[in-house]
Amino acid sequence: YMIKRIIFSLTILTSIIACSEEAQKPIDPGSPPEFPHVFMGNAYVNGDPIKQGITIYAKFGESYSQEGETISGGRYVNVLVAPKSSKETQEIVTFYMKTENGEEKAKETFKLKKVPEPEIVNLALNFNSYP
Repeated sequence: YMIKRIIFSLTILTSIIACSEEAQKPIDPGSPPEFPHVFMGNAYVNGDPIKQGITIYAKFGESYSQEGETISGGRYVNVLVAPKSSKETQEIVTFYMKTENGEEKAKETFKLKKVPEPEIVNLALNFNSYP
């Protein structure tokens, strides 16, 4: 069910991106928008499964992902990293948790690459502590 929901979200997002790109500039056949990476997986704080309802997001270059959140069982879902240009497909992704008390950076990073279709990435994240 979760995968269907993600794919549906990606389809909607892709069509929104495609429409908004057209309005801004003429389409250059050499540079269509890049496909996103969707991150999900287990998340730990000091070795323990992360609490439910925590916001997780990613930063890559000067851009930010769509915010995902933690669900039961110490997992996070729907951190959508959508490069706007092929230059951004070379970026390193850093992950953060955000609470009302601030932010904490995860130990893990991920090197983006150009993908031929939306890619789901299962990546465990480890945080030293809650903000």
